[in-house]
Amino acid sequence: MSLQFQSICSSSAGNSVALWSDNTKLLIDCGLSSMKRTRAALSAVFGDPGSVDSVLITHAHSDHVSYYPLRVLDEYGLCVRMHEDCVDQVRGKHFKDYGFDGLTIEPFTKKDFIVGDFCVKPFEVSHNPYYPTYGYEILWQEKKVVIVTDFSRWDEVFEHFVDADFIFVESNHDLELLDMYYNPNSAYHMPNPDTAELLVNVRRQSKKAPGGVMLGHLSSQRNEIDIALAETTTAFETAGVEMDFSLMAAPLKEPGNAIRIA
Repeated sequence: MSLQFQSICSSSAGNSVALWSDNTKLLIDCGLSSMKRTRAALSAVFGDPGSVDSVLITHAHSDHVSYYPLRVLDEYGLCVRMHEDCVDQVRGKHFKDYGFDGLTIEPFTKKDFIVGDFCVKPFEVSHNPYYPTYGYEILWQEKKVVIVTDFSRWDEVFEHFVDADFIFVESNHDLELLDMYYNPNSAYHMPNPDTAELLVNVRRQSKKAPGGVMLGHLSSQRNEIDIALAETTTAFETAGVEMDFSLMAAPLKEPGNAIRIA
């Protein structure tokens, strides 16, 4: 039995990641830019796109879900799950009067739900107040995977990260680059120092080290992979906390390598 994760794309231009076991395939967000790219990405990761058991949507922003990817999900008759407060936003923003008759939308509340051999625990995060946004704690056997981007406060969701076996977390912008290329929407995202502080505190509170941590949703203009990785590494050194796990960053626009979690 195995558990694997792969980032398909992760930036302000588009976000999508995959998590799968031997029996269950999950896609989290599908913010790819075209139908062609969506088909190619799903085929490359899953082989048969129609074998995806569920697509989890974090919120209605176009870099996480949009019309063209939804057309592809509709073609394959996939099940799309999102919080009940997001359904009308996704329909109004992205359906564009298209029928989407093949698409199954299953709203969830804040309660846990089961997809195949995964237990999915959604939790709300602080993001744009007009767009309800959710992170996911996903349990498989005795493993815990946490996937969270597009949030601005970590203290509210800290407990979800503790004792995780794999973490995919936003490290959106460098503060100096933000000063050079200001964007007011950056206030809704985690800057590198905050993500670094979160991870230091997670390691302090966890009984075990995660198998890996991947930084994601880096801004293409206001961040760089080397800067984000260095910020977290320096924070651990300054705090005197051993970084006894693999730290990596997701490529912004291209798929990363598949990572075996278990």
